[in-house]
Amino acid sequence: MASRQALDTTILLVGMSSGVFAGFAPSWFTVASPFFHEQGAREGNIRRIRWAEVAGSAITVAMGWALAHEERSAKPLIASVLISVTFVMGYEYMIRHPSTDDSAAI
Repeated sequence: MASRQALDTTILLVGMSSGVFAGFAPSWFTVASPFFHEQGAREGNIRRIRWAEVAGSAITVAMGWALAHEERSAKPLIASVLISVTFVMGYEYMIRHPSTDDSAAI
């Protein structure tokens, strides 16, 4: 039963973390869009996304820590770190690889 509860808690953590990151930063789609990369404020926007990565990660890991403490299991804390890494890697990938016309690949 405890294992199932830890799994349920971890799944809920994924959903909550998505909302946390969405509250601080635009979507990966927006970050990859030509609009984002072609405007004059690109560098300032990237700096703010990096701030959002820190804030989103801090809140997500704090939630993971609290859940790990409550569940007496390291799983939620480990999951929160992995979730944060996934989100940050996604943002960094989108910043470095803007969308292009790749309709030929479809």
